[in-house]
Formats: sequence, structure tokens, C-alpha cells
Amino acid sequence: MLQRLLVLFFALGLVACSGLPFNAVAPKVSVADVAVSRLGFFEQHFDVGLRVSNPNDFDLTIEALDFELEVNGQPFASGLSQTSTRIAATSSTLLRIDAITQSKDLIRQIESLSPESLKAGVPYRIHGRLKTDRSPNWVPFDHAGVYGGDKEKPQGHAV
Repeated sequence: MLQRLLVLFFALGLVACSGLPFNAVAPKVSVADVAVSRLGFFEQHFDVGLRVSNPNDFDLTIEALDFELEVNGQPFASGLSQTSTRIAATSSTLLRIDAITQSKDLIRQIESLSPESLKAGVPYRIHGRLKTDRSPNWVPFDHAGVYGGDKEKPQGHAV
């Protein structure tokens, strides 16, 4: 009996640490587009469109999202959104988030990009965490992909 109770407590502990309900899958986050918002001498602002997909069979509300964006394996920009956004079951939405980069990071990126690499697309990695209405804990995410090139932009509505 004591052994079963310990197994139950261990299982409940794992569920509590996962950040989402027992049968839930974490939302997927990828970059849909990036546009210049404001240019300054020390820092630049970008309007970053993040595609957030809910693979679950229930609605999720994203309450906050914190991310760092790397381009060509180097830090590029970071952003934070505290706008509450509901994503329907097995659906996705486009979140528009203000991201900031420092001039030194932008200059490093410009120096590393060639016209050939822009034609093929630019490799990126986005990682961070998000908060949902289904859990008191932050849920981590990490996604790598290629932006631009011959790929089509994802369709959907912007928030």
C-alpha cells in the first residue's frame, strides 16, 4: 500500500512539473515574419509575427510569452507579450510582438548575411516560455527553422 502511494505521489509530481494538464501537448511557436518598427542609435525595434499553434483538442489562452530570437546562430532580438490571446483547439494564430535588438547585434547580423544566404533563407532559432490559462507554471518552447527563401508565409489572422 505504501509503495502504491509513493508511486501516485511521484506521478502527481511529474504532472505538476510538466506545466500543462496531464493529456496536454505544449503549443508550438515559430517565426512567421519580421518587420522593422523603429530604428535608434543604440537599439532597434522589430514587429515580430509569431505563429502559435495549439495541437490540443481544447482551447488554450496564452496569457504571456517571453522569447529570444537567434539568427545565423547568433542573438538577434528578444521580446515579451502580456496580451491574452485565445487559440482554438487544433488551430493557430499570429501574435504580433515588439522585439528589441542592440545595435551591436544588428551590425553583426548584417555583416554575416550574404545575398546568396538571403535567397536560400535565413536559419533561425526561437526559444523562450509561455504562460497558459491551463497551468500556473511557465511552459518552455524551442523551435528552429528557416525564414524567407522560397517558402510561403503561413496564413492566418493577426492579433
